[in-house]
Amino acid sequence: MLEIKGVKKSYGEFQLDCSLNVEKGRITGLVGENGAGKSTLFKAMLGLISYDGGEIKIMGKTPEQLGEKDKEELGVVLAEAGFSGYLKGKDVEAVLARLYPRFEAEKFHLMCDRYQIPLNKFIKEYSTGTKAKLNLIIALTHQAEFLMMDVNWCNKIACI
Repeated sequence: MLEIKGVKKSYGEFQLDCSLNVEKGRITGLVGENGAGKSTLFKAMLGLISYDGGEIKIMGKTPEQLGEKDKEELGVVLAEAGFSGYLKGKDVEAVLARLYPRFEAEKFHLMCDRYQIPLNKFIKEYSTGTKAKLNLIIALTHQAEFLMMDVNWCNKIACI
């Protein structure tokens, strides 16, 4: 599912050098201090930043080769990303339904209800933990083949 071979990225004095293999059906976590490069690696895996060397393959393809259909197979939660605060939770549902052919509206509603996500409230009014829960629900409700979660906020949410 994920193959990382000698991926390198430099920012000033920061140096990332990582190799990792995650097979289908495996759960793997990256643990490290702030600034260790975990988020940098996630961004490189998604093609959001370039990297200086090495190779990344997700589901057999490099980030640049991932097409629209491939991206529908990814469930992604990034620590510094989310929907605009000027949307309401119910607006997110409409966006997801258009983005993902396999979006599960009923599951979305059940999870939002279970974890007390107020769908008629603006996201900018959500607490940090509620935003985190919404982002996780989003990743889990479109039948993704591969989940990638940069969750440095995991102490703020209960296990879903």
